[in-house]
Amino acid sequence: MPTAPNRSFTPLYYQIEQDLLRQIDKGELKPGDQLPSEAQISRQYGVSRITARRALENLVQQGIVYSRQGIGSFVAYARIREMSGFRSFSEDITAKGYRPSSRVVELSLEEPEADVARRLQLPEGGKIYRLHRIRQMDDQPVADEVAYLPAHLYPGLDQYDFSKASLYEVFRTRYGINPTWADAEIEATFAAPDLAQRLGLQPGDAVLVALRQTYSATFEVIELVRSVYCGSRFTFFTGRQFIG
Repeated sequence: MPTAPNRSFTPLYYQIEQDLLRQIDKGELKPGDQLPSEAQISRQYGVSRITARRALENLVQQGIVYSRQGIGSFVAYARIREMSGFRSFSEDITAKGYRPSSRVVELSLEEPEADVARRLQLPEGGKIYRLHRIRQMDDQPVADEVAYLPAHLYPGLDQYDFSKASLYEVFRTRYGINPTWADAEIEATFAAPDLAQRLGLQPGDAVLVALRQTYSATFEVIELVRSVYCGSRFTFFTGRQFIG
């Protein structure tokens, strides 16, 4: 329940901010829950809407709350530090205490675009498997991911159901390929309407785009992955890293 602010020297917006934090910490407000609107906060706490707005904006800036234009403010999921050692999505999310899942949009064998072929160091005429998945954390979509996989390394890859199977586990157990090193390029941008729809965002919401090349121990390129993450839920720490 909200605690009414007192008329001390502590700014009212800060008292409201701290009370909302208390409710989040105690589990009264859970990840994904909608917070009261500015008008509701104004009435509940007996403050102006400007004061209510500032309290909410401060929580958004801290990454504790995220807002959706025209809808409201929501408790954010814990920000995931992406990625620890560039483990697979499933391994990394599980290690952080969440339940990973995936929805396969498409898995196809196709001719690669020139840039993809170059990055994968494919021989002339080489084909790829293109695996498009929506990655989920506790059933909430958090990433739109497309993996480009050299077909000559993974014959028969399309027999697997990657809504259940871990791609890296299949690499290791079926093909004897162990992801060892990774490089990533990262940029911040805004969600286009089709992407926003897939991730449950509003068009124009902030997203992080990561383009990752993964290597075997002998520095053979074994995958190229383009992942688009909900900007409110991920923080990246990058560089060439050993997976092990």
